[in-house]
Amino acid sequence: MNSWVSRDNDVDMDHSNEETRLNISTDDTLVEDGFNNCDILQEIQESENESGCEEFPRKFPEPWNFGSPSYVCVHCGSILWYEERTVKSRRPRNPKFSLCCMEGKVKLPLLKKAPPLIEELLDPFGSQRSKTFRTLIRSYNAMFTMTSMGGKIDKRINDGRRPYIFKLNGQNHHRIGTLLPNDGQDPQFAQLYFYDTENEVQHRMNVFSDGEINNDLDPSIVDALIQMFDESNTLVKIFRMSRDRFIDTDIHRLRLRLIGSRTTDGREYNLPTCSEIAAIIVGDIGAENACCDIIVELKEGGLQGINVLHPSYMALQYPLLFPYGEDGFRLGILYSNVDGIRFDTIDSITMREYYAYRLQEREHEGHTLVYGGRLFQQFDADAYTCIEEIRLMWVKHDQDKLRIELYKGLKDAVMRGDTTPASSGKRFVLPSSFTGSPRYMIENYQDAMAICRWAGYPDLFITFTCNTRWPEIDLFLSRKPGQKVEDRPDVVARVFKIKLDQLLNDLKHGQHFGKVIAVVYTVEYQKRGLPHAHILLFLHHDDKHPTTADIDRIISAEIPDLNKEPLVYEAVKQYMVHGPCSSFNSRASCMIENKCTKHFPKKFCSQTTVDEDGFPIYRRRNNGRFIERNEVKLDNRFIVPHNIELLVKFQAHINVEWCNRSRSIKYLFKYISKGPDRATLILEENLHIDSSTGMQHMTDTDEVKTYLNCRYVSAIEACWRIFEFAIHHREPAVQRLSFHNEDEQPVVFEDTDYLNNVVDKPDIRKSKFTEWMKANALYEEARELTYFEFPTKWVWHRKDKEWKLRKSGRCIGRIYYAHPASGEQFYLRMLLNVIKGARSFEEMRTINNVVYPTFRSTCYALGLLDDDKEWHEVLNHTSYWASGKQLRELFVTMLVFCEVADLYKLWILNWQLLSEDILHRQRIVLRYDNLHLDDFQLQNYALCEIEQILVKIGRSLHEFETIPYPNTLLLRQSNNRVLQEELDYDRNSLAAEHVKLLTGLNIDQRNIYDEVIDSVFKNKGGFFFVYGHGGTGKLIFGKPLYIDCAQKGRLSLQLHHLELLHYCCLEGERLILDFKYQ
Repeated sequence: MNSWVSRDNDVDMDHSNEETRLNISTDDTLVEDGFNNCDILQEIQESENESGCEEFPRKFPEPWNFGSPSYVCVHCGSILWYEERTVKSRRPRNPKFSLCCMEGKVKLPLLKKAPPLIEELLDPFGSQRSKTFRTLIRSYNAMFTMTSMGGKIDKRINDGRRPYIFKLNGQNHHRIGTLLPNDGQDPQFAQLYFYDTENEVQHRMNVFSDGEINNDLDPSIVDALIQMFDESNTLVKIFRMSRDRFIDTDIHRLRLRLIGSRTTDGREYNLPTCSEIAAIIVGDIGAENACCDIIVELKEGGLQGINVLHPSYMALQYPLLFPYGEDGFRLGILYSNVDGIRFDTIDSITMREYYAYRLQEREHEGHTLVYGGRLFQQFDADAYTCIEEIRLMWVKHDQDKLRIELYKGLKDAVMRGDTTPASSGKRFVLPSSFTGSPRYMIENYQDAMAICRWAGYPDLFITFTCNTRWPEIDLFLSRKPGQKVEDRPDVVARVFKIKLDQLLNDLKHGQHFGKVIAVVYTVEYQKRGLPHAHILLFLHHDDKHPTTADIDRIISAEIPDLNKEPLVYEAVKQYMVHGPCSSFNSRASCMIENKCTKHFPKKFCSQTTVDEDGFPIYRRRNNGRFIERNEVKLDNRFIVPHNIELLVKFQAHINVEWCNRSRSIKYLFKYISKGPDRATLILEENLHIDSSTGMQHMTDTDEVKTYLNCRYVSAIEACWRIFEFAIHHREPAVQRLSFHNEDEQPVVFEDTDYLNNVVDKPDIRKSKFTEWMKANALYEEARELTYFEFPTKWVWHRKDKEWKLRKSGRCIGRIYYAHPASGEQFYLRMLLNVIKGARSFEEMRTINNVVYPTFRSTCYALGLLDDDKEWHEVLNHTSYWASGKQLRELFVTMLVFCEVADLYKLWILNWQLLSEDILHRQRIVLRYDNLHLDDFQLQNYALCEIEQILVKIGRSLHEFETIPYPNTLLLRQSNNRVLQEELDYDRNSLAAEHVKLLTGLNIDQRNIYDEVIDSVFKNKGGFFFVYGHGGTGKLIFGKPLYIDCAQKGRLSLQLHHLELLHYCCLEGERLILDFKYQ
């Protein structure tokens, strides 16, 4: 159960629209909840009220359909929607587009129309053999590809019941082998063009060991493709020429060089001649071999990787998509300006821009690539991994030449005479600027929490999932009838982006929930590749929704009336019904160990309430309405919470939840900022405490390797990233504010730089922090703000390294975190939260005209450190963004390495923060969603976790006498699932019943009750015998005792004579015994 939003939440959306269409066998029965007379009377009253309210039907927006793409880019001819224009704040008659060609900056030769054979085989309305070919297109391509493909293809998600999805895992690469196979081995890949070509058809048919695939492959198609490639494909001709040269001359030192450079203009030509792309080498290789050239040996040498920058990288792998052997991306393809005048001095196009151009559909261009079906999916994922490979190559190689050092350290190095950088600085990898890296995810999380501190807790958590049945997708695909949705991941990504933009526009303009002051969203992908967006909304104070009536007004978890609201009913039926699962279908994807991971079915509830933990329990009345799916009647207990207006307008799964307004909301931010699973590992497990310093930092790992090994890329995600759509968005913007001690600003320099020159650079000493002080000295109005408030009125110009007065836009500041063990850095940050307008480091240490020697002494002078105040404050401040595990590690650091005067007070005032995640974790461990732990149990769990951290660094809580040691016996009892199930009661209803029963006790009964309950809750223990004549009411106080224990999380068992069993049962329905009653 997620601990941050309503327990009705349905975050992972495995019940997407696509999946609800599956035919799954289910049970025929429907379990009904208990329904007593009070419920019936309340339902009758609510029904009467409801009928009065619905005298005037509610009005809803029409479903939004932006139609078919009706615009053509004037520069490249791409077919686009008006909603994809570059500037969306205006509605020009002739819009400009950057999605395809960067408004004319990118110009590439159009792809030729495919040979007739390919056209025939890709025709969706062709013969049966063309249908089979389209299904097996990846297999046919594998028979003719000249290179092998690395990476792991996730085959688990394609079970034959759902549309095909291509998903790539791990590091990807293309490799090529020798011209001849080793002795005793069958030829494969490029060898099939060179070796024993008289039996080529059979050799290609033998590529697959899977007999089922072999049976479906058509030898006549293979033979026809061989002839077509021999006539049309330049790369194939090269291998054939090498074969002929080898046979005719019997040369045994023959090599083939595939040249990695071109002399022609890449904006005009992509069909090179044989002499331009290859050379047959006899004898030794010359020294002029370029870095991207591929040298294919005759028989020795094994497999070799191909540089992603090689022009033939994709054509070697996808002969069916590039049947002429066309060149792909290469370095040096220059930008063109809008007027078509080229300037060879300007920058070249990037690989991302190249593939974004290629993924467009144009009227007068060959469509082999975009109509490649399953092979097109593979190409998309492959292309994106190439883009990331280029970025990672810089991280692994070029960035390795960079070093970082404090300015003061560089000056000291120069004074020592160390003028070369080899002895200065440290290397760094995978920076936060690399999208998807661990640091990138952590920075996004911290930025989101900064918005939370500025705007208050978020009000609504919305999950918007792509609907592959949107009419706009069908309209685009109808341009080429016969295409399937899964064949065009590019179109799905583009339509979802348009819908998401419109949804955010509606939300930000207050059309549904009121005025929005901040929004955070992230885009993720389901296991089957469909995108969904997690959105957090922060509403203006006037539009907060604090009451249950307000929640009912904006969120519904019920089936609408089919007769009165047929449009709403149909939308709920299509998109917001979970299941069937639970006892109706134990094989559903949401089921683990016979329990629904989304906690369906919910319980019927006559009205919306907020439980003791702050979670809303939505109204789900037992009104007899149901939706039938797979012969199972699903009632209100299976409805996912939603907003009716959004649901009707966007016709997709849109889960709307009212947020729990507590500090645990940070786990929601951590959830939406975690990115793929690879980042979760870094956020928690790769952080540890240094036993000598107490500093928390990341372990030394190969971050590039970890990132690649854990990466999963689906075709839709690849298209999303190629089009450069945002995966994270924050509004307002967050300015990250670094700070440092005097002359300790970080300086980045290259391995080859001469340190004297580095130190003498005019702007080398400038940083955001120093220039903030400079702005304070220059401008009086600047002195009214603290450092973190400064970005609200001033803008940092990175190029000029200068703060300038803000003219427009909103921004907030976030000062980087400083660990308590970091010494003066920690105290400097503490000062920056309160000091305004400091013009120098000395002024920051000046209080009432007294200059203090350190930042710590300055904090003492301001009263910031009285009575261990700094330690309490840092725990409180850090708790807004750090996980429970990180807070406990911070607490251990304070115990061992910091000067805390009163350790017990630090523990007793902050134990709730240190244990805030424990209940949620124990519910997961015990697989028991309704688990409750009292304060004493929570403290013990937290102390046990703290003890484990101390043991790792050779310490123990026994060393700190004032802090309790965990009670391990209580922990064992807490882990007993049977005992915990005995405590599974509705505590709200118990509390109400308890008050009612207490008022019915007489004086003697109340005295007995008070004495017993006092013994229970003060842990006194005792044995009580109550004596009295029959009928004097000895057992009347038994039930309030039992209820009081239950509502406060204490276990009690009552054993009575059989005629009094109804007193033992909370609802008069059952009795659970842990031992036999005789």
